[in-house]
Amino acid sequence: MDQFMRARRAEGRTPTQTIEVAIVTPTPEIAARLALDDGQPAVVRRRVRCLDGEPFNTNDSYYPLWIVQGSQIMSPADIPRGANQVLTDLGYEQVRALDEVYVRMPSPDEAAQLRLGPGTPVAVHVVTGYTATGTPARVVVNVLPGDRHVIAFERKQTETGSA
Repeated sequence: MDQFMRARRAEGRTPTQTIEVAIVTPTPEIAARLALDDGQPAVVRRRVRCLDGEPFNTNDSYYPLWIVQGSQIMSPADIPRGANQVLTDLGYEQVRALDEVYVRMPSPDEAAQLRLGPGTPVAVHVVTGYTATGTPARVVVNVLPGDRHVIAFERKQTETGSA
């Protein structure tokens, strides 16, 4: 978020976010990505990011409760050192991530929350972060309105010639 906020301020815009934290029973999809047993709780940090007072995107980060209980991740405030550093300090450094991008129409709640016009699709960027032992430590679900975002990936050739 800090990088996002710095870049938008440099453009002369005003970025803000609201943060809510809750202990939830995650959806089956999130539970599977976090390797949680049925009914096992997770912590979710729900953020709505705005530019110039208008909703820009949502960002929900899910963590196994057993990893983050009692940490800064449980507080509904910005984490200046970042959630990744908190996870590292807890012994769950993310060394690998799986990115998935889906494009779909928004749910009625998403359309209202993001103030989307009729027919505006959203991209859903799901990132699952893993530790060196393969433990999933975090799942982030970004909902990105199609009229406000560009998704760009840069690839560099490796020494063996594959990207």
